[in-house]
Amino acid sequence: MKHSYSKFFIGFVFVMMLLLDRYTAVAQCPPGYPPGSTAYDTTIATPPGINTLQIKFPQFDPAAGMVTCVRLCISITGVVDSVSVENNSASPQTADIYYIRTDQITGPGLSGALTNSINFHYGPYALGAADFSPGSGLDFVAISHDTLLNSVQVCGNISDSAALSVFYGHDSVTYNYSITAFTNISCTGGNYNSTVATSALVRIHFEYCTCPGYVLPLNIRDFNLTKIADNKAGLNWSTYDNNTENYRYEVQVSRDGSNFSTLGRFAKNAVGHNIYNFEYTNGQTAGGTFFFRIKQVYSNGVTYYSVVKQVTLEGSKLPKFIIYPNPSDGIIGIKFDNNDNGKMLIQVFNSQGQKVIQKEIVASGSSYQQIAALQSGVYWLKLTDVTSQLSSVNQLFIK
Repeated sequence: MKHSYSKFFIGFVFVMMLLLDRYTAVAQCPPGYPPGSTAYDTTIATPPGINTLQIKFPQFDPAAGMVTCVRLCISITGVVDSVSVENNSASPQTADIYYIRTDQITGPGLSGALTNSINFHYGPYALGAADFSPGSGLDFVAISHDTLLNSVQVCGNISDSAALSVFYGHDSVTYNYSITAFTNISCTGGNYNSTVATSALVRIHFEYCTCPGYVLPLNIRDFNLTKIADNKAGLNWSTYDNNTENYRYEVQVSRDGSNFSTLGRFAKNAVGHNIYNFEYTNGQTAGGTFFFRIKQVYSNGVTYYSVVKQVTLEGSKLPKFIIYPNPSDGIIGIKFDNNDNGKMLIQVFNSQGQKVIQKEIVASGSSYQQIAALQSGVYWLKLTDVTSQLSSVNQLFIK
């Protein structure tokens, strides 16, 4: 007795075509600024093979504007290329063919997988007794080139401000696509041969809803960034604040232009035209390019971003100082070397690691300041710039 049972998992070889296209999209842009969209289409052919694949789409350049939503659609055309059953029994049989298929995509911004499933029944087919002529006769049935899914579309929309943040940058976002398809054959006598081949063409449409790059957040009318010192930048923006709505402003910084962190938050002022100011000091020893933007966040979570502006800042310098005299008879003082005017925290520790002195002073250029009187012993003096939080430590000997 011959018995064949078929279960096929359909994968695919990726054929990617990034075609820039334009589609109508609804975006939350300020009055007078029309919304736009940037879309990418990817076509996937699915002959037998791999059953999962990563699909990448470009991130949105934060300097080019603002993303207000992302729309992701999959359009599936599923084809049964051929299914056949042949009776090998000396008596007639009845055959049923069941086709089961699931398409699924997961990735950034989606709360769950975008999924489409189909179960299709072919038959029942009455098969005559075996005539031992393969692929023909009354004991054989075949279905070919049957399109079960004809551009069936499944879509997801992403508009949450937190979810949209991952789409900004200069790299890509990655989605995982998988297709699972197989057939179950039921034959009353159980003695049969069967074959199956299936394929698909899947189009994935990925679209950004956008506002132009020159559009500021809804209530901001001007945003300026200036370099006020080697390692300091000043930000200011003016607004038309709305007394009837609840929102706040956030100053954000980035070193790569895509991953931003919040430096400070400002509640909106409740009167007419307002001006906001923020000063940033690079507290790191590494300098380079710094990117800034203003984020406007409403109480319901709706978020707008300003254009991104950049400035080159030098790294902060470690505070340099000389303990004088050293060794000392008890009286200690400190002479600053490279410090600008600013607050300094002085801490003195004894040889057991105990803090014996802590005081805050104001440094002024290369001035000398007397600190304290100490008993004989070995000490460590730690000087910390209050603004940059950078520190230096020197050893101190008291005779």
